[in-house]
Amino acid sequence: MLKEKGIGQEIGEEVHMSFLDKLKQGVTDAGQKAKTVVEINRLKLQAQDLAKQVEEKQAKIGEIVFMSFSQNQTVTVTSEIEGYCHEIVEIQSEIKQLHSKIKELNNEKVCDCGKVVSLETKFCPTCGHQFSMPPEIIDISAISPPLQETKNPNDPKND
Repeated sequence: MLKEKGIGQEIGEEVHMSFLDKLKQGVTDAGQKAKTVVEINRLKLQAQDLAKQVEEKQAKIGEIVFMSFSQNQTVTVTSEIEGYCHEIVEIQSEIKQLHSKIKELNNEKVCDCGKVVSLETKFCPTCGHQFSMPPEIIDISAISPPLQETKNPNDPKND
């Protein structure tokens, strides 16, 4: 004898499926957030390593300057000091790019006043600066038909 499904059993199955769908979505979201956190931490470690390199180069500059000073020499910017300075500027640029990537992963942006705000923020809560919104991309093919090529009767290529 076949058993028929009752209405209560069908509703129970729908609730069960809804629960499983929500659970699956929650696991997917948690996995994505975990990946983002790992990437942010990786970028932070890179930035810290680069900051240490800057400190080391600044210390070398300081040693050179102090040696000149302690020998009663005029402290001048040598090519060695200049080289370290250029390296520091390059490293600081890399650090800035890493911090920008971190903010992007955190869905943040920085106002001109220095306040960190959400990407969706239209006005800075600290200074009132209005953020420019990215231009909206419009598919013009949906608005107007494609342009037809017209031929110039005086053009010898049209013969």
